Amino acid sequence: MLAFSKCAAGALCSTSCERSFLAANENREKASTSAFADTGLMAMICHHDRVLSMVNITSAGEKQYYAVVLLEALFRELPTWWRAGILYDVGCNLHHSTVKWNLMPQISDRIEWGISVFHAFSHQWPCQCVYHPQKRDGFGLCKEFF
Repeated sequence: MLAFSKCAAGALCSTSCERSFLAANENREKASTSAFADTGLMAMICHHDRVLSMVNITSAGEKQYYAVVLLEALFRELPTWWRAGILYDVGCNLHHSTVKWNLMPQISDRIEWGISVFHAFSHQWPCQCVYHPQKRDGFGLCKEFF
C-alpha cells in the first residue's frame, strides 16, 4: 500500500478535488440552520446497501466530523484485527485530514481509503490513480467494497 504522506497525488488531490465538490466545501451553506434543527442525514452503509449507522447533520455544510463519528462507531463494533475499505465521495480529503490532524489514530491504520465509483471520475486524474476502487487492492470491480 502506498503511504499517503509519501504520495505526491495526495497533496494535489486534497486541494484540487476539494474545489470540485460541494460536499467538500464545509463553509458552503446547503440548508438553512435558522429554519431547521437538522439539515440532512449522513449514513454509513455496507456493501449490501444496508444502513449500519446514521447521524443527523445539524450544521450548515457536510463537515468531516460526521464521517469521523460514523467510522469510530463502526470500528468500536469490529474486532480489532479487522481492516475495512471505506468509499466516500471525498475520501481523498478525509484521508488527507486524518493524516494531517492525526484523527482516529487508533483505527487509521485499519482503513483502506477509496472514492465511490459514482464520484471517482469527477476527481482529478492524480487522485483517481490513488483512490479509484479499481486501482486499490481489496475493492474489486463492483461499486461497493468487500
